[in-house]
Amino acid sequence: MAALQASGAISFQDIEEQYTPGSNLPSRTLTEFYLGGSLVRANAGNNSSTNMSAGVPASGTISFNDFYSKERAFKKTFSDGNTNQSANTIFGDDFAVDYPKQFAIGSGHTIGSTNPSNAALTIESNGVGSITITNEGSIEGAGGTASGGTGGNALEVAGSVAVTLVNNGTIKSGGGGGGAGGAGGAGSGTTTATLSEFVDEAGSPYGSGNVPANDKPPFVSYGPTGGYPNSLNWGDRKWGGINGANPQSGAVNTSWGLFTTSSLFRGLCSNKGPMWCSFKINQSATYTLSANASNVFPENNYRARYGQPQIDISTSASSASQGQGGNLYGSGYNWSAGMNLSANTTYYLTMYMTGSGAGTDFYYNDISFSVSLSVNLPTTGGSAGAGGVGQGYNQSAGSAGSGGSGGTNAGTGGNGGAGGAFGADGSAGSNGGDGSGTAISYPSSAPSNGASGGSAGTAGKSIQGFSNVTSSGSGSLTGGTA
Repeated sequence: MAALQASGAISFQDIEEQYTPGSNLPSRTLTEFYLGGSLVRANAGNNSSTNMSAGVPASGTISFNDFYSKERAFKKTFSDGNTNQSANTIFGDDFAVDYPKQFAIGSGHTIGSTNPSNAALTIESNGVGSITITNEGSIEGAGGTASGGTGGNALEVAGSVAVTLVNNGTIKSGGGGGGAGGAGGAGSGTTTATLSEFVDEAGSPYGSGNVPANDKPPFVSYGPTGGYPNSLNWGDRKWGGINGANPQSGAVNTSWGLFTTSSLFRGLCSNKGPMWCSFKINQSATYTLSANASNVFPENNYRARYGQPQIDISTSASSASQGQGGNLYGSGYNWSAGMNLSANTTYYLTMYMTGSGAGTDFYYNDISFSVSLSVNLPTTGGSAGAGGVGQGYNQSAGSAGSGGSGGTNAGTGGNGGAGGAFGADGSAGSNGGDGSGTAISYPSSAPSNGASGGSAGTAGKSIQGFSNVTSSGSGSLTGGTA
């Protein structure tokens, strides 16, 4: 109902129709329409809206002229910057009272939401009495967050509350956020590890006389006995130390010893051994270990008695196969194996021969080992591109973020999806590229496939609870209703 006239004659019936429409009870007196009574309500203490009957006396003298331009209603007129509005909060205790409530958004004014979880204006389910919204401006939901967030609703009517909407402006739901791109898959690439703290544990100055047989780890059981021809257990051969730098006096062959290059380290020994060294490497990776025993006396068919090369890797000088990479390696006269070693860990490597039959654990001619420093390492996939935010109140739709480049042979990150405009869904993110390279399982598995791109966020609703709304006017709705 419209407000009472602003001037001219006003009748008791006009007042009665305003405050008790349809009752037509002339027996009433004007004092029954004091402000604060049951017919002309005063604001509850937590009702921040404007009382459209303000100025009507609460007691004392009261006249017809006191009702000029008065209306039975509480009214909230919004201004720019009003956000996340709640009818229950605005009208307080009066929201649950059967008394008309009005909302007004003037031309050129916008109310909105700053959080997709909240509508710009929410009419809660506990409202009682007529509720009218007159929109000459704009009601705008929040845009969905980046990486697939759902856009926010503009107007939300909960429960079964009846709302009359006069819309001559715009009501726009927030656009959905764009999906994030998928991270690129891991790749693998070849690098050369660095060897450090390489020590001849069996030779001088750690052993006696630079003869490898004179020192070995206590956990290696090795003691060939007997003499030629039954056991072919020959005397000690001279030893050259590391890279021939510390040969025993009178060494007959400085090629017997421990050696390093930029790409490997190795050992070569004849007869008794064993060889015993310690080392560190700077990369956690799978290293290729190989060993060889030369073909001794092939003409006498004794090979089965000469044993096979064994290598024990341990992180302890006093116990076998302790910690990461610790193991006993070797099967056959010539073999290679992969060993998983951790960076910056001291390892002890012992090579010796083992076999069965008379005069076991012996050898003649040369045995050797080699550890390649060429390893394959996992490389990191490219970072995922971020999705754009959806368009919303005070927020433009975000563009798609680009995926990052990965390491060697790694996949490129997928691009994110763009955020949606008002009322529109965002775009999905692109999948990350697959990695490539040699397959490895340590220190992590590679290569791997790129991750899937993220789903797009859906747009919010221009009006949620549309079935409770009676709408008129020439305005527009951007975004669906539900």
